[in-house]
Amino acid sequence: MLVFIITGAIVCSFFVEYLVQLFAEKFEVEWVSAGNPEKNMDSAQEIIIAMRKTHRESERQMNKAFKVASGAHC
Repeated sequence: MLVFIITGAIVCSFFVEYLVQLFAEKFEVEWVSAGNPEKNMDSAQEIIIAMRKTHRESERQMNKAFKVASGAHC
């Protein structure tokens, strides 16, 4: 019985993989709009810059807290 269950699971897995492949070929997702790719690139760069600023600010806050906790503040 266990052999039949495993065989059925493998066959179902191949069937689902086939369906996913068909779906991916038929409905391709486009992340960049066809209208203005330069604008999308600028937006992505703005997001990256904002994330870097946020990361730097959080590092500064953590460093300040660490210095206070360790008693190394001046």
